Amino acid sequence: MKTGNLVKKTLVTLLLAMAVAGMFITTASAKIAGYNVFFIHGFVPEDLINQPSDEEIYARRVHSSYFRERSEGFLNWSSAERVEGHISEQLFEQAKVYSAQGLFDEGCVLVTVSTGDQVARHFIENQATWLENAGYKPMNIIATLDFVGAGGGTDMADLAVGAAFLPAATKTIVALAFGLSQDLDNYNELGVINDLTYNGARNLSMEPNDVPRLRFSAGGNGGLDTINPMSQLIRGEDDTLIPASSTCGASSPAGIESCSDYVNYEGKRGNYNGPDGLLYNHFPVLMANGYSHYTLADDTNHGKATYVYNNFNAGLNVDFDTYTITVTRKWWQFWIETGTWQYVTDSDTKSVVRLVYETLNE
Repeated sequence: MKTGNLVKKTLVTLLLAMAVAGMFITTASAKIAGYNVFFIHGFVPEDLINQPSDEEIYARRVHSSYFRERSEGFLNWSSAERVEGHISEQLFEQAKVYSAQGLFDEGCVLVTVSTGDQVARHFIENQATWLENAGYKPMNIIATLDFVGAGGGTDMADLAVGAAFLPAATKTIVALAFGLSQDLDNYNELGVINDLTYNGARNLSMEPNDVPRLRFSAGGNGGLDTINPMSQLIRGEDDTLIPASSTCGASSPAGIESCSDYVNYEGKRGNYNGPDGLLYNHFPVLMANGYSHYTLADDTNHGKATYVYNNFNAGLNVDFDTYTITVTRKWWQFWIETGTWQYVTDSDTKSVVRLVYETLNE
């Protein structure tokens, strides 16, 4: 490489780092179990319409205001890009700044929303090599909290990529699901949606790693009383956009009705079609049927939550207070549903994100 080009490249990198550092000034002091929190947002459809600059990406603050306000930093990315492409470069540039500030030294927790789950998985697999090779200390990631994680793929992405062959009515539903225009014929313009197809998602950074992934899943049609047309296109249970196989961390994309064989999204105990297996180090923790893909990460209560994995330690101590309700009936009370339901205490008044944050900090 010519000396002039090397100097120019170094100067560009330095200016970018300075810009990133200026955008990342934060007054956050909240932690999870004493660890700094770094937030990874989900899919942003506007990126596919007006591709943002890196500077705009680094300054972005979207999704889950509750956890944004409790984060020490952000690993932002553009939905117009691919995970193994420029998204990785964007994450790397931001991580270098945080590493230089020493924010990784005592360990950290990643909080992801939706497609942020997929983005995080590739980052977790590669960040140590990227940072060490550049002379920076890598992140010591204790665990991730994944809300409605899309890392297992979704039928909606498969349909979007094959939009040219879809009936007009189906194409309209898919476009609405991702917040896109009706012109989906050119899949090359769909950016990260290509990485959310079942094949794309489940062939990207699937090597087992030692970072526990704690999963929080919404289901039951998001609590909607009416039939959701998007749900009709997704195999198994879903949160109106992403199937339970993905949000639960199932090892297979097969349609399932719950994150568990013994409790459903409503909290009722019984025999259900749960995952045949889970991805390595993935732990479905809470499920809730009153929330949708767009509300689980918000600080608004939408009904009770139930639990799958509880009273265990996977990087963080997971110990939710819980209770059960058993309903019986007389022989003639045929309208009463009987059974036993299990719930998380206070989930009838507190949002899932608030319950998670407060419990993990006890």
